[in-house]
Amino acid sequence: MSAAGKRADLALLVTAAPYSSRDPRAELDIALAALALDQALEVYFIGPAVLQLLKERNPEPALLPPGYAAWPALFEMGEARLFAERVWLDRCERLGLHLDDSIEGLDGEAMRSRWRAGRQVLCV
Repeated sequence: MSAAGKRADLALLVTAAPYSSRDPRAELDIALAALALDQALEVYFIGPAVLQLLKERNPEPALLPPGYAAWPALFEMGEARLFAERVWLDRCERLGLHLDDSIEGLDGEAMRSRWRAGRQVLCV
């Protein structure tokens, strides 16, 4: 459920590692569009996709403009929550990788249960 205690209107499953293609940009665009339409949004970063939330990023390899690392801007636009697999959050911490503070860690089964409770699920 979202922060307000209701189901998310959209559960967005992000599976691509950052800058591996242009897909991460499309995922962000979908999230921004959902919030622009006043949809309660939950974003689930699966596996290495959580690396999209690194605080120190270089978007040049993906031909993205320097300011395009905008996942944290979701909170300014509407009701959004970010989730990642706890094992990946722990791995990043051990490696000294600093992730955005807004992400919540869950085990795989808890993540699946949460996104299945959403009104719509989109895997990109």
